[in-house]
Amino acid sequence: MESLLRQHLPSLAVSYCLQLWQEHPFHFHVSRPRRTKFGDYSYCSSKGHRISVNGNMNAYAFLITYLHEVAHQRVCLQWGTRVAPHGRSWKKTFRELLKPVITESIFPVDILAPLLDYSRDPKAATASHAPLYQALRRYDRHPEGTLRLSEVPENQIFLLGNRTFMKHQRRRTRFLCTDQQNGRQYTVPAEALVQLSDVRPE
Repeated sequence: MESLLRQHLPSLAVSYCLQLWQEHPFHFHVSRPRRTKFGDYSYCSSKGHRISVNGNMNAYAFLITYLHEVAHQRVCLQWGTRVAPHGRSWKKTFRELLKPVITESIFPVDILAPLLDYSRDPKAATASHAPLYQALRRYDRHPEGTLRLSEVPENQIFLLGNRTFMKHQRRRTRFLCTDQQNGRQYTVPAEALVQLSDVRPE
């Protein structure tokens, strides 16, 4: 378990996360990427407590998700399976599990502020807290030659899949972009991974 945690967590968080597992053991699995969830907790009498976390996340997102799922286990141990999955009991437990790691020795400064705000009233998914989600995404490992649309200069031509667009102004969490083939305008998520084009704007 320790060696597995060391592969995915910030180094100074490993002993704490290992301690949580030692206190109340569970079957832990690093999962392939899943589009619909970052992690999962389940319990049944025959298989016991099971937690999985997607293996493609950066260390900071992995840590938050790990603690999110451990909070589910702690709630199940104390109150059973009939409480609301992300209700008051889970929020309180998750908040308590987060407290020891909300430090500059574990998280970068740009993640700490939104993480502290999120921890006051944690939601079912970190993606629902835009400032925290965006801060975490900055530390993702993405394919060579790609960058986030938010990093592309305005009026720059970029590639998204097999299509070419020009980036325009921001609209909340998206950018207005013009398809260079049909002239239509679309809104593209700011966090979308794109490639810069060699084509120069006219």
